[in-house]
Amino acid sequence: MAKGPLSAPKQTSGILTPRPILGYMAMMGNTVLIPVMAVAIKFLTAADFSTIQMLSWRSALVLIVLLPFLFFSRFRKALFTADLKAHVIHATLSIVSMSCFYFALRTLPIVTVTSINFTTPTIAVILASLLYREHISPISWFALGIGFVGALFILKPDLGGISFDMVVVMLGSFLAACTNLAVRRMPAKSSNFAVIFYLTCAGVVFFGLPGLANFRLPSGDQWIWVLLLGATALSVHSFIIIAYRFSASMLIGALDYLRIIWAFAFGFFIFNERPGPLEFVGIAMICISGLLSIAHMQKMKPTVNNF
Repeated sequence: MAKGPLSAPKQTSGILTPRPILGYMAMMGNTVLIPVMAVAIKFLTAADFSTIQMLSWRSALVLIVLLPFLFFSRFRKALFTADLKAHVIHATLSIVSMSCFYFALRTLPIVTVTSINFTTPTIAVILASLLYREHISPISWFALGIGFVGALFILKPDLGGISFDMVVVMLGSFLAACTNLAVRRMPAKSSNFAVIFYLTCAGVVFFGLPGLANFRLPSGDQWIWVLLLGATALSVHSFIIIAYRFSASMLIGALDYLRIIWAFAFGFFIFNERPGPLEFVGIAMICISGLLSIAHMQKMKPTVNNF
């Protein structure tokens, strides 16, 4: 049977049978869901919820949704047959990255956090080159340069340095790149359910236990934002795993850039967030850099499986 452009992606996890349309639909959903989650974080911040409180509620709600699945033997089996080493790596990277973005969204505009997050593909090129010993092409160095200058336009460092929140976002982007590489190298015996379940359990331990020391029960319409946070968090992580395990990373990454439209729209119309001219230039440069990096990653062939 002839292979169309959507039936033979060049780079998936390298382990599972490609299902590109499913992956593309998942990423399209995330372009809306991630900014929606950012809106929930903003409203909970206004209600004086701390980062730990938000993350602990998020983890607890997702775990409540997942636990009933354990009544079915195939889901229990999925947990026992999963690659625990791969899950520890993925969960650790994802938890710290998640914490960075939740923290930054408390004070920074949604579109600013989103645009800096788009440095992730460029960072991933460097990491993949180091891990898989691949040569960084001239176009990749060009992309790195554009992304660096674009980030400077947004970060706007001065004699006082870069704000702490901006540093946290950059750290989150670095860890997000590590997380994406970990997902793409996740062994096939680790099901999507196992990935989400172990990540959630890790979140309960790292966020839930500290959250008990400063426990807070939502009241009134705060429940709307807490429940929305949990629902979008579960959906986002599920869609990311589906997208990166079943589809070509280049097209998945390119679709993700549609997220900037929703991030700007929600920030502008809901919170009156208005980026300046230099920030718009920086956003455009980072988007160009990221797309060039994704195109380069499509051509790279990993030679070492570190997960």
